[in-house]
Amino acid sequence: MADIRVYALSTCPYCKKAKALLKELGANFEAIDVDLLPKDEQNKILETVKKLADKCNPKVNPGFPTIVKGETIIVGFNETKIKELV
Repeated sequence: MADIRVYALSTCPYCKKAKALLKELGANFEAIDVDLLPKDEQNKILETVKKLADKCNPKVNPGFPTIVKGETIIVGFNETKIKELV
């Protein structure tokens, strides 16, 4: 089972950068490209992403990538925070 879960969009350049960085760092992660899922699964995941963004910081809009490791949540691409996460 992966230590880190990445909610991403297949066409998002920041999502691609986040996944590439995690791979480069040798992180054990699972990436979920939300836009490639069936519509009903997309809706469930989008609700999860919204809840994670609220939990991270109620002032943060839900966005991609959303990276989760345990209680740590990163919304958006932040190289420093991602490196700290690994």
